[in-house]
Amino acid sequence: MPVVIVIDTNVLRYALEAEKNIRTDGEAVTAYGVIAKLLKSESVVLVINDETASEYSRHIEAVRRQIRRKRIYPQFFQLLRAIKAKSRRVALEDHEFVIKGEPIGRKDLHLLNSAKTGALKLKTKEAFVLTFAQDVYRGKEAKNGKGVIVYLLNLRDSEEGEHLEALL
Repeated sequence: MPVVIVIDTNVLRYALEAEKNIRTDGEAVTAYGVIAKLLKSESVVLVINDETASEYSRHIEAVRRQIRRKRIYPQFFQLLRAIKAKSRRVALEDHEFVIKGEPIGRKDLHLLNSAKTGALKLKTKEAFVLTFAQDVYRGKEAKNGKGVIVYLLNLRDSEEGEHLEALL
């Protein structure tokens, strides 16, 4: 059964910065390691919708500006090639959610919508959103009427990191 995962833009950006040694702190290394493990897993499917892709593009371009400014070569990202190969594009749909825990800021609902649409498309009951953001994601899961549960995994929390390890 496929495991549907949506990667928040902050996790993607930290991983790209780690790949080019722009940032070498624990979070960047964790982001790179988690994405590398996800890409190796046969059961993982990364899903994105148009809004998520737009956010990714902004962050990728910001990292590209950094590597140009620092004159780091080569300027392409091996991680992005692998992510593109493993990703599936889903339609931009708005879903209603009942969130367990504190509510999620409206600006990041596109991640939940991507996860839910991907889960429905791939006929699975669970999906996961990976993030480092603590200001927006204080909920633990989001449910809806169609039986899909979207788990919000904050990679700063070691227990949630262990939950992700169990999936892989």
